[in-house]
Amino acid sequence: MTVLIFRPEQKCATSVARFSQADISAVGVGLISTQPSEPALANLAGSLAALAPGDSIIVTSTVASQLLAQRDISLPSDVHIFAVGSSTATGLRDMGYQVIVPPVPTTEGLLSLTPLSKVDGHKVVIIKGEGGRQDLARHLNQRGASVYLADIYHRIKIAPPKATQEWQAKQIRCIIATSGELIDTAFEQFDPKWLQSLPWIVVSPRTEQIAAKHGINTIFVSDDASDQALIRRAKEYLEH
Repeated sequence: MTVLIFRPEQKCATSVARFSQADISAVGVGLISTQPSEPALANLAGSLAALAPGDSIIVTSTVASQLLAQRDISLPSDVHIFAVGSSTATGLRDMGYQVIVPPVPTTEGLLSLTPLSKVDGHKVVIIKGEGGRQDLARHLNQRGASVYLADIYHRIKIAPPKATQEWQAKQIRCIIATSGELIDTAFEQFDPKWLQSLPWIVVSPRTEQIAAKHGINTIFVSDDASDQALIRRAKEYLEH
């Protein structure tokens, strides 16, 4: 039996290869793709240059960290740098940065960190994709921070979806989705009754809520959206 992985197109092949290395048959289906936002990337350097000691940068995804590396955008050395998730943190550490990672890779996890509770009068730059993380910005504003949203890439839906290989619905034993947007898009592209009939693995309490709103009854929550965490959760389900 096979696991179906809904991920952004650029990540599907890597995820499927890692699942295969872990002896799990998997098919990756890209429902969305990401494209750089050139105006936002051009403006980011100025926003980073305006930061002072004690200010903060939050990098919310591996796509964001990869774009920083690809465009050779340097982060200041005297600010707090936060990463949402272990994969994003690894990318930033590979670039030479010291990174703070919340124990739970969510907005709530970030807001629980001590440095982000002391932002009154400080600037916070959130480097992310277009849309999303509005709650994070709102809470930081309420704590007295001046927040700049650097939406350095945007997402586009792929129709029809792109799969890493041919597959049939009867092969699939469970579905993995790494964002709420992917869950929503899956219900636009596939038979809802079939999607509801299968167990799902999602990556946070928020994505669990989104899945439940779509009528999915059996939902397991991974520690985060990294392939390692998803493989652990898939093995727990498949071997139970």
